[in-house]
Amino acid sequence: VYDQVAARVVELTKNLTVGATDESPDVYMGPVIDKNAMSTIMNYIEIGMQEGTLLTGGKRIETPEGGYFIEPTIFGDVDRNARIAQEEIFGPVVALIRAEDFDDAIDIANSTEYGLTGAVYSRNRARLEQARRDFHVGNLYFNRKCTGALVGVHPFGGFNMSGTDSKAGGPDYLLLFTQAKSIAEKL
Repeated sequence: VYDQVAARVVELTKNLTVGATDESPDVYMGPVIDKNAMSTIMNYIEIGMQEGTLLTGGKRIETPEGGYFIEPTIFGDVDRNARIAQEEIFGPVVALIRAEDFDDAIDIANSTEYGLTGAVYSRNRARLEQARRDFHVGNLYFNRKCTGALVGVHPFGGFNMSGTDSKAGGPDYLLLFTQAKSIAEKL
């Protein structure tokens, strides 16, 4: 299934429009935040060229008005231990990793020290339940994209090195504004 998914993701990605999002409703993706972010992302793309197979993208997009535009980039056949698979890039870069089966896919996803969000697409309820139990992320989405948490509706926060492990908007978030104290008294 890897080859079919990779081909479809590349096909869809090649049809994405990049540009100034305030100029056209057809623009899917705008610029990255600033020059430093662009430099960091482009460095990761260079690393990706050594660690995987470039399937699409990988270049900066020059525009007459300037800006920090980068092509959506997909690398295939990336090793689960590669830097582009293990580090948070915060840019339009995807590393496709071949998994042996569903258990292996969960192991791959959990092999990074980060865990902000994750998504699982399946019609198999047992797999969704397994992901609910075993996938170590702060926000887990089933059969939908893993972006777009609604402020004030979905508590949001990461797991491990992604975030604080408490959910902004969730009841445990209030505990961040308290001071824990242990008191012992000998009577």
